Amino acid sequence: MIHILAICASILGFGCLCAAMARHQKDMLGRTLSRQAQPWLRGAGGAVLLVALATDMAGLGAANGAIAWFGHLTIGAAMAVIGLKWKTA
Repeated sequence: MIHILAICASILGFGCLCAAMARHQKDMLGRTLSRQAQPWLRGAGGAVLLVALATDMAGLGAANGAIAWFGHLTIGAAMAVIGLKWKTA
């Protein structure tokens, strides 16, 4: 269950980071966001990735949680890229 939560948090975090980039906003949201919203999305994306780290460390211990976090980040980033490519295709 810890792995599923961390992977979902990673996907959400990378989704927020993608939405913070002007080049992906049109593909994801259908419009561009204001310049004031971009730092908020960037901060939210980073915070959600830290939540994934905290989830992993709480469930698996500090050492194993940090190692699992990198794997979960990889899966989350891959899913975000696949989602962007699938949406634009």
